[in-house]
Order: sequence, then structure tokens, then C-alpha cells
Amino acid sequence: MSLFSRLLQTVQTWRRGTRGKATPRMTVRLEQLDHRRLLSVNFTGNVPVDFPATQSPGVVVLPDNPSVVHPTIAPVLQPYVFNSGFDIDDIAVTYTPSDDTLNIGLNGPPASPTTTQSVIAGDADDNGNSGTVNPNVLAVEPSFQDFPDFGGSEFEGAFLDLKGTGYADIVAGYSATDPRSPKVYQVANAIVNTSLPPSTPGFGTELPGFEGNVYTVNASAHPSLEFSIAHFSQLYQAVTGKALTPQSVIAVGGFGGSANDTGISETFFPEQNLVVSNATPIPPNPPPSPPILINPHEHRIIDTSHRDLVRVSVFGTSGFPVSQINPATVELDGVHAVAVVNRKVKRNEFPFQTYVFVADQLNLPPGLTTATLTGQLKTGQSFVSQKDVLNIPDSARAFGVLKKKMGDISIYKALAKIEARNPGTVISATSTPVTLASRNSAAHGIAKIAVNYTPALAPAGHHTGPAAEKVRVRPVVAIDRTPRDAEHTRIPVRLRHSIQDLAS
Repeated sequence: MSLFSRLLQTVQTWRRGTRGKATPRMTVRLEQLDHRRLLSVNFTGNVPVDFPATQSPGVVVLPDNPSVVHPTIAPVLQPYVFNSGFDIDDIAVTYTPSDDTLNIGLNGPPASPTTTQSVIAGDADDNGNSGTVNPNVLAVEPSFQDFPDFGGSEFEGAFLDLKGTGYADIVAGYSATDPRSPKVYQVANAIVNTSLPPSTPGFGTELPGFEGNVYTVNASAHPSLEFSIAHFSQLYQAVTGKALTPQSVIAVGGFGGSANDTGISETFFPEQNLVVSNATPIPPNPPPSPPILINPHEHRIIDTSHRDLVRVSVFGTSGFPVSQINPATVELDGVHAVAVVNRKVKRNEFPFQTYVFVADQLNLPPGLTTATLTGQLKTGQSFVSQKDVLNIPDSARAFGVLKKKMGDISIYKALAKIEARNPGTVISATSTPVTLASRNSAAHGIAKIAVNYTPALAPAGHHTGPAAEKVRVRPVVAIDRTPRDAEHTRIPVRLRHSIQDLAS
């Protein structure tokens, strides 16, 4: 039987008066949105873009103020150096609890009077290259040096005051005394002199377990120095002895400079306080997950080795109308639906839709597995729902393995009869099925063997054997909801049937 004939036959077996609506195959694939990725900072070297000040709460920008010590530039250099690459105009901070990371961006001043693009971090002479020196600068200051990759005596970074003492506890960035070439981004304990006013701290014992990502590149289009401190809550706990909470207050400052940029002084950005909750983005609403059923008429059994049809019913709710689904975007584990039917059940105010998929196009492993349905609403919002299914190879064939185990009788009819006669055989996550033996009178061969499913309890030290005590099978009580004197009742027939439906 061709796929079209099979599809037509399947659709015709559904409610009379409904018609299948074929949807064309599409090559568009849905991108699964990961809320952790949405909340993480994607470093590009552009602090205003990577740390948008309009995201509040989520991003805290520590602004320039009169207390900030900006580099002074010698008069002989001013015609050639507009701003130092170690200067800091503002510091942007964000904390993402999903990955426990504190992200920091050091935003520099403009590289020239005619642009808003920041000077490249570490570009001492502001010539657009952090590893070379403008010949005009060398002509007036022959000892001027600009090392690539924060080499030599160059340094830049941020410091954290976690205990609220006014002095740094942690430093992060590039150290002036790092002997490695090229230097490596590091997080370390701060070295401070509490007998003097707060100033640029030194790098003490390195803490490699807290070193996150870093972004620095010698390019005018990506000028900023950005970095992160991983496992920040653990670091905060280790330093303060307290747990990090949304109400916790931390202070952040910055620094930068070089001992070899003759004629240009260093930068010191004093610490400013921020509340962690103000730097924490609000997680986006997760995509809706409507209730679904996969092949309910076949007891959630599918056969991906056969060109069978898999039906997935999406049920509408008060907050999820199925009429808003864009059928062209619906996929089951990456495979597009080949048909969709709108359906309605009596006494249910919310319609549902059934989507049809070709089984052998699904890439699902044999056995019990989870199938994922994805799609988009007409508003563009995505939705994701999952359901466990049993993938039995060749179960859909005339002589499939499932049919053999059922005693060579019709597979799905037999399953339906078994479930109708023995509801306890349907395994749930919280109960154990209890039944004495198979009810299939037509079984023969190995399928004819009577199996006792009654659970057994063994005394301590025994697993099986005669000493095992069998659990008494609990009786099943059937309740007849039809009143014995129904013919004498004054309740209208329709109302009585409605009451029975509600009770069922």
C-alpha cells in the first residue's frame, strides 16, 4: 500500500466530517532555545552591546565620576595620543545564576574626537594597534614602549571588595608581574596595603578554579577587555564565610597602566557598590509545553523500521489554543508532519489537533525512549513537549515480534482487550501491576505459558525460594454508576448522563 493510500485510509478512520490537511515538507528547522544560553554574556569586545545598560535588572553599569583617576598625557604626546588604551570610562557587571558566573566589561573612552568607538584595551599610544608605537610618539619619547598582549609591565583588570572593607579581596585580569609570555588572564587573591588609601592591588595567589572566559583582541571593531569569574558564589562563600544571596552587596573597581608608556600615567577606578539582584537578569519565560499523546490508539508503541504512521495529538488548554499553532513548523524529533486534523471531543471546550508523521523518518533508538514535539505559534513563540514511547522494530509488520508475543493474533486489538479487561496491567510510575495470568485464550506456543505477576516478599537473607511470602492480591471493586431505580428518577436523562461523565 502506498504512503498516500495509507494516509488516506488513516484519516478516514477518524471522526466523520473531518478532513486531513496536508502540509508541505519544509527544510526549516526550529532552533531549540536554551535559557542558559539566553542568560549568558556573549563576549564580542563591545561592552555597550554585550552589557546593554537598558537591561535592568540584569546589567549594572558603574559610571565615571570625579573620584576616578584617569591617565594624564604629557603635552608633547597630546597631538598623537588622544586617549590611553589603559583608561576606563565605565565598568559593566552582570551575574548569571544559571552558570554561577560574574561577567565584567571594561569600557574605554573614544579612540579619537571623531568616533564613538573605544580605544583598544592595552593600546598605550592609541594608534589602532596594541603592539606597535606611532613613529611620531617615538620621535618625542624614544623610550616609549607598547607591548602586545599586555606584555612587559602592562596590566589591566578589575578588583572585588566582597567583605565591604573598602579594600580589594579579589583581582581579575592581567598582572604587571606575570612572567608568562604571552601573559594569561588570571583570578587571584588581592595584595593590598590597608595602612594606605585604597589603590591598585597586586596579584597574589592565583585561583585557577575561578578563571572563566576572557575576550581581548587587537582590533578597533572589538576594543574592550571582557572577562568572567566562574563559580562566583563559591568564591564569595570562601572569602566572606557567607552564602551569596540576591541581597548581597559587592563592590567592583578597575585599574590599568604600564611602566613603559613614558609620558602617560596610570588608571585607578575606585570601587562602587552594587546589589547582586540588580546585576541578575530575569530568566525569560520557558516555552509552553502543551499536553500531548503519541500513538495512544497503539498504546504508545511505534515502529521506526517500518513505513508506518505515527499520530501525535496536541491538546488545547485555556492558555494554549491549538488554533494558534503554525502547522508548517511542527516537528517530531526534527521530522515535519505530513498531515494535521482539527478535532473536538464532546463536553470538552478546548479542541485538539492530531499531527501525522512517517515513522521510518524518525531517528529514535529502539526500546523505551523520549520523543520531542516542537513547533511555533503564529505569534512566533516556540513550544516544546515530550512523551515516552516504546519503539519496537518491525512491530507494525504482519509477522512482527509483538504479534508473535501476543500469540499471533491482531496486535492492537489484543492490546486493547487486555487493557480493557485488566486495567492493572498498565504500568505506572507509582504502582505495580497485579494480575494472576494471561487472559489471552487464543494464545499458543510460548505465549500460552501462564505467568503469575503477583509480587513476592522474601524474609531477610532470602531473595527467592519457598520461604518467600506471596502478597495477597487486592480485590477489585466495580462500582455501577447507573442508578438501579433510574427509570423512576426525576432527573432528566441528559443531566444524569452528564453527572455520570463527571464521575467517570
